[in-house]
Amino acid sequence: MRACVATCCKAPDSGIRRARAWQTNPSRSSPSASPGVEASAGTYLQLEARASATPGIEFVALRYGFFYGPGTWYTREGDIGDQVRQQQLPIIGEGQGVYSFVHIDDAAETTAAALECPPGAYNIVDGNPSPQYLWLTAFARAAGAPAPPRVSEEEALRASGPDAVYYATRLRGASNEKARRELEFRPRPLEWI
Repeated sequence: MRACVATCCKAPDSGIRRARAWQTNPSRSSPSASPGVEASAGTYLQLEARASATPGIEFVALRYGFFYGPGTWYTREGDIGDQVRQQQLPIIGEGQGVYSFVHIDDAAETTAAALECPPGAYNIVDGNPSPQYLWLTAFARAAGAPAPPRVSEEEALRASGPDAVYYATRLRGASNEKARRELEFRPRPLEWI
């Protein structure tokens, strides 16, 4: 799972005064992050810092959680649904990595609301960050799959690499408090928990 970012900036003399950045996975990097996650997080932080320091630009960053809902990976019919039914998505180690999700419709509504919000960074995530062992087990049940297999961190590192191990074991959830307060963001609860 990789994050994505899009920015919209115009020169200050163009009359455009707003810059926006969108990214998925709002977690900040940590000393225990894998090299791939650390590099991605560093890129976002640099983009945010550069845009917020540009005179004449009002900068808004929307940091989305993992999208779920129609047309996303996280549905019974989506890619993750297929993977859990085929027993290809294990709980790694103790599965303590904490994921923040957001329904695709909540993300779309909040993106529109952000056109008029105060400058700053907002985590667009549900209100219930969940560790991998909890959400993945519940998602498998909702997708009609058996309980996910468990593998050690060492096995996952060999099979899937350091990013997968980081997400499953050390990812930190994000708070939506600022988005709730300033954007009146009211996300629906995660469907399968």
